[in-house]
Amino acid sequence: MSPLSVPHLPFEGLGSEDALHRLADVLPDALFTIDVAGRVTYWNRAAERITGWSPAEAVGRDCSILAGDAVNGCACGVGPLKCGLAQQGRTSKTCTLRTKDGRLLQIVKSAVPLYAPDGAVVGALETFTAAGEPGQEARCDWRPARAEGDFCGLVGRHPVMEELYKTIGQVARSSATVMILGESGSGKECVAEAIHRGSGRSAAPFVRVSCSALNENLLESELFGHVKGAFTGALKDRRGRFQEAHGGTLLLDEIGDVSPAVQVKLLRVIEQREIERVGDSAPIKVDVRLLCATHRNLKTMVEQGRFRADLYFRLAVFPLRVPSLREHLDDLPLLAASWLERLAAAGGQRPTGVSASAQARLATHAWPGNVRELQNVLESAALRAGDGLIEVAHLPEELRSVAPAAAPPPPGAAGLDKDRVSAMLQACGWNRAEAARRLGVSRVTLWKRLKLYGLTEPDEAPPGD
Repeated sequence: MSPLSVPHLPFEGLGSEDALHRLADVLPDALFTIDVAGRVTYWNRAAERITGWSPAEAVGRDCSILAGDAVNGCACGVGPLKCGLAQQGRTSKTCTLRTKDGRLLQIVKSAVPLYAPDGAVVGALETFTAAGEPGQEARCDWRPARAEGDFCGLVGRHPVMEELYKTIGQVARSSATVMILGESGSGKECVAEAIHRGSGRSAAPFVRVSCSALNENLLESELFGHVKGAFTGALKDRRGRFQEAHGGTLLLDEIGDVSPAVQVKLLRVIEQREIERVGDSAPIKVDVRLLCATHRNLKTMVEQGRFRADLYFRLAVFPLRVPSLREHLDDLPLLAASWLERLAAAGGQRPTGVSASAQARLATHAWPGNVRELQNVLESAALRAGDGLIEVAHLPEELRSVAPAAAPPPPGAAGLDKDRVSAMLQACGWNRAEAARRLGVSRVTLWKRLKLYGLTEPDEAPPGD
């Protein structure tokens, strides 16, 4: 009997593992198993028929070869411990997979963890079937499928979030280098992963490097790798993140913190598509889609001579701005419900929800730390609330002591600086109705901002709602 046994399922009477495989091969539904790291260990004939991947091609590879879901946030390829399956015990959902020939196919899938005799999770068993006719391509519009749904931490129904999902879907299908802009804690890394998941590189690695966490020498070694003896402590050859991301996507987080010396080397990599490890002169070809993220104003840094202009223009092929939490405060209930679900799945406290008074108090906060700050606040409040409702008394002191605002700003109005309004108008061909829709505000709110910034005639009459 294989150690990948599932308690309470009557497999023992079926004989050997080969007999189980023969039985699985006659099933009409796809069935496969993975180990704890997410590598495929068995693949039946229906899985081959539906996906195009033969058992010889699938077994031994990460299950991320199927990654295609941009709706329910399937974390393909990370294994049952990291994707949450081990904590949930069983999942069943409608999502999408990517077939061998690159099509997105809508499926209904179920999964259960597999246990060793000592109770340790050692893998998972998953089944799925096509939701439509075989070969039918699923529509992927990058919107949450449920009101409480999210993808990689991106949650919201506000127009500014809907616009973000749409833009992610558009840019994911391209090979352009994307510069993801936004305040700290707004979800830039989640956006980067969403782009990767929706791209043709989704089956390959997604690798992240925090450029602000390492000094110049360590960052160079982290990015490009080094050879044995290149510096003190280099006891063996080491692959860099560019090599690890070969065929996939590399995110350079906080690119604005990169030193001038590393900027030069990054420019060379982008132009020549090859790297040189520290202490080595032999070039190594790399095939990587580059994404970068920053909360800094790189244009200002270029003007001040702190960031190379040529590198900036290479990286900012497609600037993508992530809205701050202040711009979609209407999504606070969805964000709170989503995060409380995650806490419960991880074995933490699960309050029944957030009271109306506590939600009103949350809506008055400025949220300088954005969604990340909100998650911290909710986690702290959940510990205090236990299994009951989160009330104002459970919130941190700085939120309990602030009285609710008499009149909160119109939804989406916060963060409408002059540069953003002007850029949106240009993107919409100065169609003000369309610009207001994309910004998530009324035409009257937009008109007031245009007048404030001198972008409209002073005597122009405001539009009607």
